[in-house]
Amino acid sequence: PKLGFNDWGAQEVVTMAKFNVVQKRRRAQISDRKRALHGDPKTKKLKKQTQPQSLSGKRKRKLLKKWRREQKQAIEKGLVTMQDVEMAAAEGPSSEPKKSDGLGPSSEPKKSPRFHLKKSLKLKSKQKKHKGKNQGESSQPAVEASSVDVMVE
Repeated sequence: PKLGFNDWGAQEVVTMAKFNVVQKRRRAQISDRKRALHGDPKTKKLKKQTQPQSLSGKRKRKLLKKWRREQKQAIEKGLVTMQDVEMAAAEGPSSEPKKSDGLGPSSEPKKSPRFHLKKSLKLKSKQKKHKGKNQGESSQPAVEASSVDVMVE
């Protein structure tokens, strides 16, 4: 028998429909297995699982820094046990740390942190233009010429 265009198209539709039925049955079996394993025992419904929240490296470092800082402050206050730490957390950050008696690393004055900022090209070019102008006087006076002469002799 000679197949025409319509006959071939109909044949294609029949095979696709057959495949769809098989695939549908396969998906149903897989979902039944999942429900049996992970579903609720009574209703067999699957729970919606939330996606794990990704944490960027920067955020992770920031949280670690914060955690270490809190640990350090807890040690400085003299909190050693977990119960002490929980009590301090319940009090809140308003509680002041103990005053140091002048001993230990906490007695020295703390320096403000320095931030490295990239200067823009515009700012750099302005600084180059005004290289010798508006330079403030130094806090240390210059060495006098007479004292240098005395040292030479």
